Amino acid sequence: MVNPLDETITVLVLEHNGYRTLGVFRRGEQAASRLLESFAVDVEAVFNAE
Repeated sequence: MVNPLDETITVLVLEHNGYRTLGVFRRGEQAASRLLESFAVDVEAVFNAE
């Protein structure tokens, strides 16, 4: 989930019968996927995009 108000990206994972937060990532960090090992998004680039 991308939150433009506080400029965070929250990555959720499905476990058992619900979702849990894998991480909340901010500028200067890489939002990473647990499912796709080599996939990561530069949070700074997301919020700097026009």
